[in-house]
Amino acid sequence: MSTPGPVTAAPTPSPTTAPTAAKTVRLTGNGIDTSAQLVGFGTPYTSARTVFDSALGLPTKDTGEGDSFSDYGTCPGGKLRALEYGDGALVLLFGDVDGPGLTFYQWTLQEQGTVTDVPTASALIGGTTYDFGIGTTVAQLREGVGEKALEVSAGDGPVGPNFSLADQSSGMFGQLTGTSPSDTAILLQAGEACGE
Repeated sequence: MSTPGPVTAAPTPSPTTAPTAAKTVRLTGNGIDTSAQLVGFGTPYTSARTVFDSALGLPTKDTGEGDSFSDYGTCPGGKLRALEYGDGALVLLFGDVDGPGLTFYQWTLQEQGTVTDVPTASALIGGTTYDFGIGTTVAQLREGVGEKALEVSAGDGPVGPNFSLADQSSGMFGQLTGTSPSDTAILLQAGEACGE
């Protein structure tokens, strides 16, 4: 008579605030493209928030409305509201930059939190979409988007090594660990920037 082996329970999926549909969301130079619509820079907060809640889930942090001089830098306008996803991996900024109400004006993908819980950036080059994110190497960027669309710089002062990407949108900016082929992206951003 054989003795049955130990019974192990199937792993219980852990709850998440970001749905797996985040893979269908693209961060672009014009805003955030969801499967439902493009939420472009300049979209009012209430309209954008409804779409983001559906496409990304609830943010892991919502600062509420505050002063534009904050932990996010010296940002345009007088008021600021930040939504963070993936524990800070993706930050969306809203401010009173286009009038009295809060509008969406920037996204930042950074080396913080859980980058696997948030969408990647997406560039459209000659009709082909190229996805990239935190950890993408300079060699992969050059191969994916091509030399015409990509400018890599050693930087100077506080900026350090960086790149700018000119695609069929308004373009994107990123910070790098260096400029060699094996160096990687540590920050990606589109929209209006905040100062230090």
